[in-house]
Amino acid sequence: MRTKFYTKKGDKGSTLLGKKKISKDNPFFYLLGGLDELNSWIGFCRTGVKNKSKLKDIAVWLFDIQEMLFIAQAELASVRSGFKPKVKITLEKIEKLEEIVLKIDKKIPPITKFVISGEGEESSRIDVGRAMARHVERLAKNYAGQEKISLEFLQFLNRLSSALFALARYVNWKLKIKEKHPRYR
Repeated sequence: MRTKFYTKKGDKGSTLLGKKKISKDNPFFYLLGGLDELNSWIGFCRTGVKNKSKLKDIAVWLFDIQEMLFIAQAELASVRSGFKPKVKITLEKIEKLEEIVLKIDKKIPPITKFVISGEGEESSRIDVGRAMARHVERLAKNYAGQEKISLEFLQFLNRLSSALFALARYVNWKLKIKEKHPRYR
């Protein structure tokens, strides 16, 4: 059997989710789409580090993050469809992100100033991911004002941006790239 990529019916700007038709401009789709964009971007980040021996641990962490983002998407879609999620963001996933940050924090110098992105391609990509994660967190907060969303889901997104910030700094540290700081001139 072949994959069907379209129905030839057109959706007129709405999608059937569960038993309800939902407009594609619903905040749910902005959040779900934001998670999808972020997941794709993290995959792009992973392509930049997975074949570099010094950065293989980062590739593993980025893959783990992608897996967690798929869980977040599945949870969000299940809840919105009226089903009990088969998988969901749990405290364990939040703690996994915190472990990444702690492992990195033990290795790299402490941060005392803001960091200007752009000194290395790999770290810059991850830093864009951090900014995207912050955007998705804002979308989730907006959505949570209208629909039920778990506290763990929101905490996960917050820790995710922290983990990505730490990973970007870790890449620079591993590649011996000196960070630049704003001069405020």
